[in-house]
Amino acid sequence: MLHAYVIQSSLRQYFSVRRMLPWLVLGIAAAGMGLIWTTLSPGAETMERYSSVSTMLVYRIMVLAAAIFATSIVSQEVEQKTIVYLLTRPIPRASLIISRYLAAALSVAAIGAFGALALGFAVFGPGALQEGQIWRDLGALTLGAFSYCALFLLVTLLINRAMTVCLLFAFGWETTIPSMPGSMYRLSIQSYLQGFAKHPVQDAESPLAKMLGLGEGVASLTPFASAATLIVFTGVVLGVCAWWFSTFEYVPREDAE
Repeated sequence: MLHAYVIQSSLRQYFSVRRMLPWLVLGIAAAGMGLIWTTLSPGAETMERYSSVSTMLVYRIMVLAAAIFATSIVSQEVEQKTIVYLLTRPIPRASLIISRYLAAALSVAAIGAFGALALGFAVFGPGALQEGQIWRDLGALTLGAFSYCALFLLVTLLINRAMTVCLLFAFGWETTIPSMPGSMYRLSIQSYLQGFAKHPVQDAESPLAKMLGLGEGVASLTPFASAATLIVFTGVVLGVCAWWFSTFEYVPREDAE
């Protein structure tokens, strides 16, 4: 059973001004990039401009937020030596970690949604909400927030100081794997997010498309299959996280400063 108190207290923590302000600034920066994109890519159409900046910045901001917020669920508690107080609550461990995970994932989804909407209004103007691509992006960013947070949470449960590994995965693996030949793209969450969002690509073999992970393999993924894959993946990984956290002991790190 999930505990509303844990979710609400975690949401208050994640949605504090101190935590959210940097992400709002990044979202506004993405909108600014959308406005000046025509100077970087002369002749780009409005939809192409939105899609390129969305994939290049908004999705990356969401992944970065997922890495930071997910590591705060348990790993940060261990390093700050507050894990003992967290575990003394009369709440089953599985419910505790899932409740905190939900709060983190909802916060990351909100960050992604703000970035997409800010970019959309900057590029399309007042009628941005009439663009179907924005709504597909909102769905993809939400799926991504829950998927990445589950994966990064598992990493934090398995290893100490997991932030480095999470960042390497977010900006190394997720950048290169979607554009690799063969079926390697299926090993990337980013591939399924792009398969769900269906960003228009003029040339799947262009350097920009490859850099954004929009190759031919990714283009073959259908929105339904992409969503189903991510939902199943998230459920399985989250189940492993709940089992692991309920089975093993966590104590404060004595070497943490």
